[in-house]
Amino acid sequence: MSKIGAAFLAAVMLAATPLAAAGTPHRIVRDGAWGCRDRADVFDLLFLGISASFDTKLAGALADGRCVLFNPGEDVVIVETGQHGILQVQRGVVTPAASPAAYWTAARNVR
Repeated sequence: MSKIGAAFLAAVMLAATPLAAAGTPHRIVRDGAWGCRDRADVFDLLFLGISASFDTKLAGALADGRCVLFNPGEDVVIVETGQHGILQVQRGVVTPAASPAAYWTAARNVR
């Protein structure tokens, strides 16, 4: 298969993949999944990737309470689907009486 054919097939598969609906219950599927209250923090950390400063910046954000670590299998509800493969989720079941904090995380962390 040519490179163009492979790219076309990948684009078709991505277009056929349904987006997660807001308000739908899901679970965290990855060990070490983290999320941040501010979308900009998520993009900053994702941009760092595997660099040495990633661990330091993530540890600082976790200590400040700007970011959290999710437990594998933890229930989350998708609040909003963002661009570039990120989602805004809330922990647990959302009720009108309680409005838990929402966190942005990579879509690959949620199923």
